[in-house]
Amino acid sequence: MRASPNMGRVYLGVSLGAFIVLSHTGSTLARAQTAATANSSGSAATISPAPAVDLRDADALLRVAVPRTLQNRRQATAYTYAIDYRNRNLTPRGKLLADYSAKYEVIFVQGLPYRRQIEENHKPLAGQAAAEEAARYEQAFAERGRMSLDQKRDYLRRPWNVDFPLPQLVGLFANRVVGEESVGDRPAIVVESLPRADLHPADEEDRRALHKRVTLWIDRDDLVVSRIEATLVADDAAMKAGTVARIDFLRKDGVWLPAESDVRFEALAGSELVQGETRECNSDFRRFHVDVRLLAPTQTADSPPGAQ
Repeated sequence: MRASPNMGRVYLGVSLGAFIVLSHTGSTLARAQTAATANSSGSAATISPAPAVDLRDADALLRVAVPRTLQNRRQATAYTYAIDYRNRNLTPRGKLLADYSAKYEVIFVQGLPYRRQIEENHKPLAGQAAAEEAARYEQAFAERGRMSLDQKRDYLRRPWNVDFPLPQLVGLFANRVVGEESVGDRPAIVVESLPRADLHPADEEDRRALHKRVTLWIDRDDLVVSRIEATLVADDAAMKAGTVARIDFLRKDGVWLPAESDVRFEALAGSELVQGETRECNSDFRRFHVDVRLLAPTQTADSPPGAQ
C-alpha cells in the first residue's frame, strides 16, 4: 500500500513494481538471483531446459519450479518497459473517492531498474509534478552512485508492497495440484498452497507468509510460474483479509515478463476503511543491451553511470 506517486495527493494504491514480488531473505533467493545473467552481446539469456518431474506431485513440482522462477526473475530485470497504471478508491458503500491514472517507463539508473513517471491522469507531467519527478530521478541517480555492491544486491532482493512467499511454499504450506489451465496459449499446471495451521512462524517473514493463500499457474514446458495469485487470509499491516493480488506473465525471448498485475484491496487509511483496485498493464518490453549482472565480490562496483 502506498500514497500517490506525487506527494500532496491522497489515495491508497498498491504497486507490484517491476518484478515478481518475493520474500527477500534466505540463501535460496540469493543463489537463484546470481544464477542467471544478461550479457553485453544483447542476446537474451534463457532458462535452462526443464528437468523431468512428476507433475502430479505438488511439492516435487514446486521444488523445481520455484528456483526456476527465481532465476527467471533475475533475467527479467534486464528489460525496460512501459507501465499504464490506474488506481480507484471507494468507500465500503461504493462511493468513488479517487480515480488516478499514470504512465511510467522502467529504465535503468546506475545499473538498477528505475520507475520514471511520464504522465498523470492522461496528461504529460508539467509544472510541480514534473519538477518533483526530476528531483526524484536526480536523487536516485546520486544515491545509487554511492551504493555498495551489497546494497545493490539487496535492492534487487528487497520486498515490495505485496509478498508472494515462493521460497516458503514447501515447508510452511500444504500444496496440491488442482488442475490444468491455459495461460495465454500455453498449458499450465495449477497448484494451490494453503498455510499450514499446525505450524508456528519462526520469524516475521514466516508470520507474514502464513497470512496468505497462494495459487500458482506453472508453465508445463518451462516449469516457470506464468501466473500467480495471493489472497490475504488474515489482516496484514493496513491491508485487510480478502485482499487479492495477481500477476500474469508473458513469454518473450524465452523469459517470462510481468505483463499485467491487479490488486483488489481493502485497507485502513487512518481510521477509515477504503476499498479499491490497482491495475498495471505493461508493454513495449525491450532488453537493455548492457551487462546488468551484479558483479562478483572480487570485481569493482564502480562503473560509468547506467542511466538510459
